[in-house]
Amino acid sequence: MESKISPSGELKLLGKGHLLPHLQTSISQASQSIWIVGPWLDAYFVGNVIDSISYPEIEVRFIVRIDDDGIIDSKTLSALNLARKSIPNYRARSLQNLHSKVILIDKDLFYLGSTNWYWYSLHKSQEMTVSGKTTLLPELFNELDEYWDKATPLTTGDVKGYHDLEPIQVDVNVFFR
Repeated sequence: MESKISPSGELKLLGKGHLLPHLQTSISQASQSIWIVGPWLDAYFVGNVIDSISYPEIEVRFIVRIDDDGIIDSKTLSALNLARKSIPNYRARSLQNLHSKVILIDKDLFYLGSTNWYWYSLHKSQEMTVSGKTTLLPELFNELDEYWDKATPLTTGDVKGYHDLEPIQVDVNVFFR
């Protein structure tokens, strides 16, 4: 089985085509919590997260972007609705003009980079994400905790009417214009 991080315990750089399999392995080993922070999601990505979770009781938190007009895109809301229906310990919040892309697993392992959490960014776009132990970046959890505290909770009512399960197959700059 591939280790979560490089054998030396340092940072690991993951480019196009390598991130998702690495992330799925890490998620399958998670036993406490997964935090997913990113402006946009699609159901393809969330479905991969759901399929990778080994412990159904795990807490999964999402922080997504809400724009200046108070809008969260429908693909992201659909992905959150899928998560809501499939993950018993799911919570989601929105944060104005969020641009960070971070995943934190068990407060122990992070993924941080340019990759958005949707199909196009994972498979077509030229992205880079760094993975490593949080001991290398101890401020990360506190920063994400501050994001969580600043963010507005999303309710079942905010997401339940959204059912677009098609992956985002174009660059977000084209899709969300």
